[in-house]
Amino acid sequence: MSKERVSPPQPVYVIESIPAGGDNDVTPEEAHAEGIPTPEHLRIFKELGRGGMGRIHPATDRNLLRHVALKRLDKEMAREPFYRDGFIAEAQITGQLEHPNIVPVHELAIGDNGVPYFTMKLVRGMNLDRWLRHPSRPPGSSERLEGGLEIFLKVCDALAYAHHRGVIHRDIKPENIMVAGFGQVYLMDWGLARLTKTQPASGAMSQMNAPGPVGTASYMAPEQARGNPAEMDERSDVFGLGAVLYEIVSGRHPYGTSHDVELCLKRAVENQVIPIAEAARDIGLSTRLERIIDRAVAPRPEDRYQSVLELQADVRRFVRGGLHLPRQVFEPGTLIVKEGDVGDTAFMIISGRCRAFRTVSGAAGGGEQETLALMGAGDVFGEMALLLEEPRAASVEAVDRVTTLVLDKRTMQDGLGIDGWTGALVRALAQRFRDLEATVRASGLRR
Repeated sequence: MSKERVSPPQPVYVIESIPAGGDNDVTPEEAHAEGIPTPEHLRIFKELGRGGMGRIHPATDRNLLRHVALKRLDKEMAREPFYRDGFIAEAQITGQLEHPNIVPVHELAIGDNGVPYFTMKLVRGMNLDRWLRHPSRPPGSSERLEGGLEIFLKVCDALAYAHHRGVIHRDIKPENIMVAGFGQVYLMDWGLARLTKTQPASGAMSQMNAPGPVGTASYMAPEQARGNPAEMDERSDVFGLGAVLYEIVSGRHPYGTSHDVELCLKRAVENQVIPIAEAARDIGLSTRLERIIDRAVAPRPEDRYQSVLELQADVRRFVRGGLHLPRQVFEPGTLIVKEGDVGDTAFMIISGRCRAFRTVSGAAGGGEQETLALMGAGDVFGEMALLLEEPRAASVEAVDRVTTLVLDKRTMQDGLGIDGWTGALVRALAQRFRDLEATVRASGLRR
C-alpha cells in the first residue's frame, strides 16, 4: 500500500442540521460492508464526508444526550499499522490541544471490527474554502478582507498554541478551517501533525517521520514538497498560513494553481512562489499587506516570519490600522466628481486613467474645459473637499474603465481620529496648500 502523504482534495464539510429520520441511520449491513464501528452508546448516521484517511459521520451519544461527530479510519487502512497508529496519534494529539479554536475530542476507541474511531464536537458551519467562494465575498471586497482577516487571526491563535505544545500541523488550508456561527472558528484535521518536542509510540512516529511530500500541494512550503521531515518545523506552518492569507486577499494560490498537484510540487521544490503583487494586480493591494504576505510565503524558511505570533502581530496591526477600503468602478466617460459640488469623499485610483479639468469662464475662456492633469494608478483626488468641506475645485472623469478605493469622512474619522488634534493639523496643512494654489493660479492669470 502506498504511503504517499500528499492530501487529496477535501470535501466541503457543511454541518447545518442533524439527520433525524431512521432512513439516515447506518444499517447493520452498511456497517459490516463499510467497516463502520457500531458501539452501543452511539447512534451513527450516514457518512457526511471524508479526508485523507478518515471518514466523518454525524452521531448521537445516547449516554450524554448530545450530538457528536465520529471520525473513523477507512477500513482498508485500518489493516495497516502505519495508518492505524497514525490515526490514533491524531486523536491523542488533538485531544491534548485544549484551545477554543481547536475542536475538542470526547472519546477514542477501537470498534469490534478493529476499526479505530474517535468522537469530537459536532461543528455546525462551513469550511473557509466554501466561505471564500460565496458570491457576496469576491476577491478585493471589504466583506472578504475584513471577515477573512478576523478568521485568520483566530486560526493563528490555535496554531500558536499548538506550536507552544510542540505540535506542527503540516496541512494548513481553507478546507481544514471550519467557520461556525457566533464567531466560532476551528482549525481541523491534525492527521498529518508532527511532534517536535516529544516522541509518541513507534508506529505513530514512523508515520510522522515518513519521507515524501506532506500536506496539500497548493499550500505546501518548499521544504514540505522536498519531503525531508527533519526540515519541517513551525515555519512550514507559517508558509501554510501565508498561503491561506494569499488566497483570502487575491483568490489565487502562491504557485498559480490548485488543481495540478504535480505542477504545484514542482514549483514548490523550485521555490517558484508568485509574488502577491502579481496575483492581486487588479485588486489594489495595500503595500503593507503585500509585505506581510510576501514574507509569510518566502520560499526559504529563514526569510519567513519565524513564528506564528510574529505573523499574527503584523496582521493585527494592519487590521487595527483600518487600511482596507471599499472599491468603486466607473465606466469610461463617467463624471466621478463635479466642480463646485460639496463632497465628503476622496478617491485613489487602482487601475485605469482619469482626467481632471476645470471650466474656464469669461471672455477668453467661453466655458471651455481646461485639462489640469491625467491621473493613473496610485493618484488621489477629492481629498481637499473631504478635508475642508469646501466645493470641489475641479471635475474628474473616467478616461478608461476605472477602479478606485473610496475614503469617506466617517471612515477617515474612525480610522484616523480626524476629529482630534491630528485632524486639526491635517486640515491646517490642507488649507495652506489650497491658499498657496489659489495665489499661484491668480498670479498666472494676471500675467
